Amino acid sequence: MTTDETPVHHGTLPEPTNLRDTLERAGIEHLDVDEERIVVIYQQAILMVTATDGQVTATQELEIELWEAAPHSTASDPESVLTSFTDELAAATGTPR
Repeated sequence: MTTDETPVHHGTLPEPTNLRDTLERAGIEHLDVDEERIVVIYQQAILMVTATDGQVTATQELEIELWEAAPHSTASDPESVLTSFTDELAAATGTPR
């Protein structure tokens, strides 16, 4: 997958949210990269979640990028992984979709 083909979702939360705490509550594996980025392992896919308006501890604007699809994935569309993750993250924050 080239950079131009990498699926990316942009999201907005209704209030500043601590992504680390939210991912913990949702039981989603993640690794801190720095104050603005978290690597997420979701359904065996690797995602990069970036707080585009501040830090991961208090952000409302997100960019979610699929870095690597799950090995042996049966999903025909990588967008489905991003959509599923976005929906689960919204549910964990109480954000209506």
